[in-house]
Amino acid sequence: MPPEIQSSSQVFISYNHSDRAACVQLRTELEKAGLSVFQDEKNIHRSDRWLTELQNALQQCSAFVLLIGKDGIRRWVGAEVEVALTRHLAPHDDAERLPIFPILLDDAQPESLPPFLALFQVDRWKPSDPLADALIEAIKTRTIRSDSKTVFEGCPYLGLSAFSRDDARLFFGRRRETLEALTYLGNQQQSDPEQLHQHKATAYTRWLQIEGNSGSGKSSLVNAGMLPLIERDALWARTGFEHWHILGSMMPGKTPLEKLAETLEQGLIEDPTRRNALGRLKRLKEDARALAFTLKDFKRDNTAFLLIIDQFEELFTFADESERKQFDVLLTAALADPECPLFLINTVRADFLDRFEYLPHLQSIYNTQCKRYFLPLISAQGLQDCIEQPAKLADLDVSEITTAILKDAQDEIGALPLVENALLLLWQQRQDHKLSGQLYQQQGGIAGMLSSQADALLARIDQAVPQGKLAALELLLRLTRINDEGRHTRQRVTLDEAIFVAGNGDDKTGRKVVGMLSGERDNAAMHTEHHNVLRLITINREQDRHYADLIHETLIRVRGKDIATGKLIGYWPTLFDYIDNNHDRDQYRQLLAHESKQWQHSEGLGRIWNLRWFGLSKFRQLRTPKHSIEGRFLAWSKRMQAGLLLMLAILVLYGTESIVWVQRHDLSPDMIWTLQRFRFGGPILPALTVIPSGSFNMGEQDAAFIAGLGEAKKYFGVPGKTIQIAQPFYMSTTEITYEQYDYYVWQQHRAGNKVEFPSTAKGGRGDQPVVNVNWFEAVAYAHWLSEQTGQQCRLPTEAEWEYAARAGTTTAYHWGDKPGSNNANCDGCGSRWDNQEAAPAGSFSANQYGLYDMSGNVWEWTCSNWRERFDGSEQHCNNDDTDSQYRVVRGGSWNHSPDRVRSAVRGHHLDLRPDLGNFDVGFRVLCESSIQ
Repeated sequence: MPPEIQSSSQVFISYNHSDRAACVQLRTELEKAGLSVFQDEKNIHRSDRWLTELQNALQQCSAFVLLIGKDGIRRWVGAEVEVALTRHLAPHDDAERLPIFPILLDDAQPESLPPFLALFQVDRWKPSDPLADALIEAIKTRTIRSDSKTVFEGCPYLGLSAFSRDDARLFFGRRRETLEALTYLGNQQQSDPEQLHQHKATAYTRWLQIEGNSGSGKSSLVNAGMLPLIERDALWARTGFEHWHILGSMMPGKTPLEKLAETLEQGLIEDPTRRNALGRLKRLKEDARALAFTLKDFKRDNTAFLLIIDQFEELFTFADESERKQFDVLLTAALADPECPLFLINTVRADFLDRFEYLPHLQSIYNTQCKRYFLPLISAQGLQDCIEQPAKLADLDVSEITTAILKDAQDEIGALPLVENALLLLWQQRQDHKLSGQLYQQQGGIAGMLSSQADALLARIDQAVPQGKLAALELLLRLTRINDEGRHTRQRVTLDEAIFVAGNGDDKTGRKVVGMLSGERDNAAMHTEHHNVLRLITINREQDRHYADLIHETLIRVRGKDIATGKLIGYWPTLFDYIDNNHDRDQYRQLLAHESKQWQHSEGLGRIWNLRWFGLSKFRQLRTPKHSIEGRFLAWSKRMQAGLLLMLAILVLYGTESIVWVQRHDLSPDMIWTLQRFRFGGPILPALTVIPSGSFNMGEQDAAFIAGLGEAKKYFGVPGKTIQIAQPFYMSTTEITYEQYDYYVWQQHRAGNKVEFPSTAKGGRGDQPVVNVNWFEAVAYAHWLSEQTGQQCRLPTEAEWEYAARAGTTTAYHWGDKPGSNNANCDGCGSRWDNQEAAPAGSFSANQYGLYDMSGNVWEWTCSNWRERFDGSEQHCNNDDTDSQYRVVRGGSWNHSPDRVRSAVRGHHLDLRPDLGNFDVGFRVLCESSIQ
């Protein structure tokens, strides 16, 4: 029996101010019994360092009496209870624990007690009555009294299932860690909680990350440990928020944005008919501030939102990349917004902490705004509590198994789920409220029980379904995200896909296998009324869809290495070895999913190009539903693969013909590929630019320059004249290129017309301006272009050409009076093509009308007759294809000086008749239109 309270020790009374009168009476009763009562209002000041003062006060007290009225446990009382529970749970020796005595007033509700307090014996008391002698004696002797009135009905052990909020009463072994983790959220400087909203502390944490090894119980700690306490105001003292709106928990899965949208809709909107998850998802995808704005829209006084994200590592291992990136941005924006009342608790496996680089925005605030709590392996005392405390609630005798289980657990890193599983299986075969030590040894201990029971389930499935064991293993493999280092993780799939995989397309077989794996009874296979079925998978519903998932990662975890071979050994060797033997299956599935998605989002020829033409055999073992994207992708790939030989034969035929064609026309080899573009691509036509109507002074405008011309004046339009351009028109943006002209020639050949390919220029073909084309050939191209576009196309008159070249300027060049550097291609213009060869069309800046290369590069044909002086011919076309008069060329070329590429320069080349082409003469087209 613990020693009695010494006269110098005091009893701490925790109470709400609404129960002050009752507290005064309670103090009187305790003092009558010879007990000293601590005066909290005299010794603890509600200001900075209040928590330290409270901890010091409780350190001096030998008992904690909690007076609970109609207001339950709120605000300061909650803070006092938290410190008291810490003092109760921290010591290993019961004699050192702080005894806690909950006392309920008449108007108090027992269900208002936090789960941790529900374990203590609770006394009812009226202030008008004396305290019960038994209670006074317990306080004096510091006796810890457990609640033994209510016996838990059903199984007090959850097996491999994680604890939820509804299981809080059964959650043992981690209560000290629960209270420790809670202290990491909110204010870290012990500021007055009532002032936190007005003067936010600098050390104020809104993001808590629970880290730990697989199987350490992270999810259970949050859901069954922390959340029930948070819902009872456990965070008020550190955050200043009395009310908490819990969102989740959610798991990111493959589509974290979709899961977040569903979580927000379910958590924020009570009426299911008003929820719009698709609309919420759209906003989350489009705006990085959508999460913060949503929570601010729903913000209420003295209320904060707490988002729970379980299995955070799914963002690294499973989530779609684009959704992961936006999820990262959304969370960071909300946590960084001081007006957004969002708090975050996430759980993550410790072996994936190196993946945070995949979340660059969260990583940027990781060290400053995230508190990290590492959940250690459960202690021996914790495991003992997991065994014995639920047994007390259910009136079970566990004396035969406790020592044996604790001994076996010493050598297991992830013992907790194994212990829970063993306890469940032993409870299922209990006799007279006793769990059998003999059965425990026969089943091979905590690790052997999992393996043997799982193998037995596979054997029953194999008896019930043809090749049932293989079907079950295939489904379990599908529910595993495989890691080359053995760090496998779970991955959920829809129930429909699980049924398909388990049945390999047979719905009846698939449902049977899924049912048996998820715990469905098969009475014909049972031998005792207590022999329940081991569950290896769970079926959960989210929104309107059902999902299948492995019940726990222990099923796929590494237990150790074989000393002789160095091979990894799993806790369930059957499944672990099957995964190892098919380790490439998950990689192929991910590859298939990636390629299928690419194919789904492609258009036109991309739908064919993004099919898989080779290596389809690697996907044969994947059980892929035919109606899925992957199934349709494979079906189309198989169809296309069947025609591949024919396509190759056609390509060989085309290739051979193309080579012959190129050789016959004396073209370069690269024209083979150009020919294929002509065949399979769209029309290759020049881009056209609108030239507005207007007037301008045609000819050279610089008097000083004219004075030095002498006999050369005729080549610069001297004397000039004013020209009116009455109607706007279109002009090709660049000189006609080889590719555009070659396409025209190819089309003529297809039509049976004899048109020659122009010889190749020094710079090659492709996007080089076409040269070696005579005037008649240029006119023929313009006529053909008219047929293609539905417009009347021709060569420009000399006046139209200069009007378009000047583009509203009166300077020597469209960019100014000086040649400058790299404004054009001529002999002295400062370009890399100067006096070497023509530059690719469009290599220099356009003029004000958007036309390129109007100065230099290559001369350009016009449709006007040559005259030494302007006589009206400059505004008319001579389209007589029998007329051999010289036609004017404009613009200068790459082998002329800067003076010979001025906007006014004109030429006719004395040796260049309309029926002759030249190495530096090309053309551009004008198209008339009804432009107003």
